[in-house]
Amino acid sequence: MRKTQTIEVIGIGNFSIFPIKIKADEYKKVDEKGNLLFKQEKVKGIQAKYIYVDEKGTEYPNEKVFTDFKGMKIQQIKRTEKVKNFEIVDKLDIYNLTEYGLSFLNTDETTLNIFNEKIKDKAICFNIKKSTIGFNFFKAYILKLNGVLVMVTGKGNLNQAVTDFKEMVNNKVTKTEIVLQKVEIKADEIDDLINV
Repeated sequence: MRKTQTIEVIGIGNFSIFPIKIKADEYKKVDEKGNLLFKQEKVKGIQAKYIYVDEKGTEYPNEKVFTDFKGMKIQQIKRTEKVKNFEIVDKLDIYNLTEYGLSFLNTDETTLNIFNEKIKDKAICFNIKKSTIGFNFFKAYILKLNGVLVMVTGKGNLNQAVTDFKEMVNNKVTKTEIVLQKVEIKADEIDDLINV
């Protein structure tokens, strides 16, 4: 995490801002045989064009470029249309997402009655792919808010981000304390730290 700015709330104090960033999953590009391909800029500019080449520099047309998705060679994963695997969870679980979007859901009366009977005041949780482009997956929650069905989709794990942030802050405090505790030090005490 990196500090991006500091703001002052008048009458309260100063706050350093550390945005929570989600590391995007990266998948390797391969040919039909599973050999690694490399992205190369073909046309420079604002709308640059890229090609994929093997280690010998041989160019591959798009229909011969695959993504190594966990051992499977795939060109595209279609968006989610049917959900087979889901959990019924506490609706407060949505607050563990670090980035999210909201959608309203409309359904027929039968589905709404089943939802009210089985899910009640909880949420349905499952994985979703919202587009046929790319390999982005999201966690989705369907729940009822103010009598309306809502789907929350997002990424990230806030609990893990909090742990990482606390660790980062504690490491900085520890380093600062060490410096403050040793105002004066003998050269032979740090001899192994000196590179000449």
